Amino acid sequence: MSEGIKNLNMNIVVDDGSRRVPILNTEGEEIGAFRFHPTDIGIIERYNALAGRFDGITEPLDGVASGEDGGDVDVSGEPYIAALKEAERRLCAAVDELLGAEGAAAAFFGKMHPFSPVNGEFYCTQVLNVLGQFIGAQFERETAQFSARAKQYANRAQRRAK
Repeated sequence: MSEGIKNLNMNIVVDDGSRRVPILNTEGEEIGAFRFHPTDIGIIERYNALAGRFDGITEPLDGVASGEDGGDVDVSGEPYIAALKEAERRLCAAVDELLGAEGAAAAFFGKMHPFSPVNGEFYCTQVLNVLGQFIGAQFERETAQFSARAKQYANRAQRRAK
C-alpha cells in the first residue's frame, strides 16, 4: 500500500440509476420501500421468468389448499403451515432475485403474509401484478429518455458531418 494514502475511508460514488421506491397501501400509508434500478435491462426478463415460475413457487400449497382428502382444509395444521412457509420462502427468494437485492421481498411482505387472501386472490398476486406494471412503465420511461438523448447525439453528428 502506498505511504501517501492515509484515509482508508475513501469512497467512490457512481450513479447506478437506483431509486428508493415507497410502497403505499390504498390509504396512502407507506408499508415498505425498496431500491429499484429502472435502467436494469435484465429486470423484464427476470420478471417474466418469475411469472413463468409462479406455479412452481406455489406448488407446496397445491395439496393442502385443496384438501387432498376432499375434506375441509385445516389451516392451523402442521402440513398447511409448513406448505405456507415453503411457498413464502420460494416467493421471497424469487422477488429478491427479481429486484437484485437480498431482503427486498420484506418491503412487500413484511407487514402482510404474501399468501393472505385479498379480494379473492393472494396478496402476492396483486403485488406481482402491480410490480409488473411499475417495471414496465419505468422501463418505457427510461428507454424514451435514452432514445431522445441518442437522437440528440445523432443529430449533432449529422450537423458536424455537413
